[in-house]
Amino acid sequence: MQKLINHIKLVVMLFGVLHLAQSCVDVFDFESTEFQSALVVEATITDEEAIQHVRISRTFPLDTVLMAGENNALVSVTDSNGGTYDFTEVSSGEYSSTVPFAVNSGLTYKLNIVTVDGNKYESEDTNVPATTEIDRIYAERDFKDDVDEGMFIYVDSYDPSGQSKYYSYEYEETYKIIAPFWSPEDAYAVSLPPTPAVATRPRTQEELVCYNTVGSNTIIQQSTTEFDEDRITKFPVRFIDRNNYILSHRYSILVKQYVQSREAFTFYKTLETLSGSENLFNQIQTGFLEGNIRSVSDTSEDVVGFFQVSTVSKKRLFFNYKDFFPDERLPDYVSDCPLLAPALVVEGGASPLIDGIEQNLIKYYSEYSAPEDGLLTWDAPCPYFMVYRVCGDCTVLGNNTPPDFWTEE
Repeated sequence: MQKLINHIKLVVMLFGVLHLAQSCVDVFDFESTEFQSALVVEATITDEEAIQHVRISRTFPLDTVLMAGENNALVSVTDSNGGTYDFTEVSSGEYSSTVPFAVNSGLTYKLNIVTVDGNKYESEDTNVPATTEIDRIYAERDFKDDVDEGMFIYVDSYDPSGQSKYYSYEYEETYKIIAPFWSPEDAYAVSLPPTPAVATRPRTQEELVCYNTVGSNTIIQQSTTEFDEDRITKFPVRFIDRNNYILSHRYSILVKQYVQSREAFTFYKTLETLSGSENLFNQIQTGFLEGNIRSVSDTSEDVVGFFQVSTVSKKRLFFNYKDFFPDERLPDYVSDCPLLAPALVVEGGASPLIDGIEQNLIKYYSEYSAPEDGLLTWDAPCPYFMVYRVCGDCTVLGNNTPPDFWTEE
């Protein structure tokens, strides 16, 4: 499972021992400590043939809320057949396997780390869990807590063997953005003050339609241990309020279902309970949460994090706002978009219009025309109606190239 985390902080206890409500889940022991810089490791490898990733950071004292990527480490994964998969640092603290690989059922895997100061760390030998495919993902319009109306994204899956039991989910959502005050023309400065002049010309790049992709950043888990069978039915992976502008046009979500070990499920469940935060490794308490990675060089050293081996299944869903809200008003755009009429030149020779164009703050919308009621007038010449760039240029919010997977059907 690839978590999208920009800042990882020390994960620690609340006060004493946390008792989880589910008796089928093991409880981690906690131990109160004074602050010591700790290695933070986040690593999940899967049965998907792909470049695998490991993230390694180091904590600073909590009152500084700082993290630093652990650079120049030697990182590898070994399997019980003697295979070795090396990783290379692609950015600070981010390590990727040098070749694509997938885990194989029946083998165990171990994460190995040697930091630049020579300290060695390793995970426990970790088994590959069972495989369960997503049967379907689907969207339904409904109310959350009988108050907020919007779209639920649900998942169904089933393991007839009953071996999976512990699941986690991630998603990547992609949505279409249409700039509401786009014009095919763009304004540009012909000459600068003291003799300012502005003209328009056709835009040279796509700025009407864009796409933005955002990954999930919360822990989403479900266990079937208390169910009669190993079946996930109508599990809500995502809720989107109907007023969220990301639904305005076409929306797509890729849902990934991971089968976890019991130990991994417990670790992340405990982490979620302790942190109470959207960021998985964000914690403000004092103490330590133990995972399955230890220091070989110094057995008393704390290591935060977990090496997880998972099987993964994924499915994608598309829908349009009008599919569920026909003939209804679209959600409000992400920004207000008033028409602006900056003067070409003002007293003193400055040009607000050219300044806005040159700083890429505003975009051309139309030729200026005085209001018919005559209530609004400008002493200085205002040749054009302009809008804030976000209202006339979709690249402020997304990429103007459609993703490879995108369809309009």
